[in-house]
Amino acid sequence: MLWRQIATITAITLALDIFVVAEVDAQPFFGPRDLQPTGPKTLLAWQNAESEEEEGEPDVVERIITDRPHIAEAASLVGLGRVQVETGYTFFLDHSGGSQVQTHSFPEPLFRIGLFREWFEFRLQYNYLIESTTGAAGSGLRRGSDDLYVGAKIALAEQSGMLPEFTIFPQMRVPVGHQAYSANAVLPGMNFAYAWMVTDKLEIEANTQVNKRRDDGIDHFYTEILQTVNFEYDLHEKVMVFNEFVLFSPVGAELANVEWYIHPGLHYFIMPNLQVDFHAGLGLNAAADDFFGGSGLSWRW
Repeated sequence: MLWRQIATITAITLALDIFVVAEVDAQPFFGPRDLQPTGPKTLLAWQNAESEEEEGEPDVVERIITDRPHIAEAASLVGLGRVQVETGYTFFLDHSGGSQVQTHSFPEPLFRIGLFREWFEFRLQYNYLIESTTGAAGSGLRRGSDDLYVGAKIALAEQSGMLPEFTIFPQMRVPVGHQAYSANAVLPGMNFAYAWMVTDKLEIEANTQVNKRRDDGIDHFYTEILQTVNFEYDLHEKVMVFNEFVLFSPVGAELANVEWYIHPGLHYFIMPNLQVDFHAGLGLNAAADDFFGGSGLSWRW
């Protein structure tokens, strides 16, 4: 199939990108690195924003910033010449209409590569799902890969006073997954990420996403509005906790319903370039999954 050929070419290109970055910038994984910005960190700037020069030692390694495990994705980028891989496992549990559905999601790999400029990041994600259903009507099992996610991050502006750090994500899902999970169509979308550093320890992140989606099991498409508000707080230089509120709002759907979630979790920084995370979420209305949670590992070089 054409889409499978495209996926194969994309994967090969990704592997070559990683190889080239590793060869050009061959330094110890956890050692000090002098990767100072080689150009503007953002494509644009807020009007009348004052430029701020960062102070500090040039070889200090800033700790990794990940998009997982919270649903709200960070407004910051990995930076030109860096590669970051984020992986994990999530378990979902839902009771509805007398049936119980358990879903296992793994390995959730998100590849992030800083290309071309400091303000541009290429993104690729592929995942596998196992779903079991039990109830009075019987039991069932389905498994397979999800559709391929392809996207980019474009940093537009840094925070200036009350004006937030602002990033956009052009993105899409490409139908290369198993028939049980594939939408059988390209699903484009856009994510608007904005964040404020309130204090040295507290950051507020928010995402507003508009994505095309397909109703589960029928040939009908709708627009999904995803809104998140996430509070992150540094308990320690190695420990950060978060708590976010999430809304999935389908527009024009025949089967999908509004879903609300609360989702706390924790980041632990083993080293500046290595992070483990733990998270759990609860559905706040009948249409939402009752529970989900898991852990992950992310590293950067």
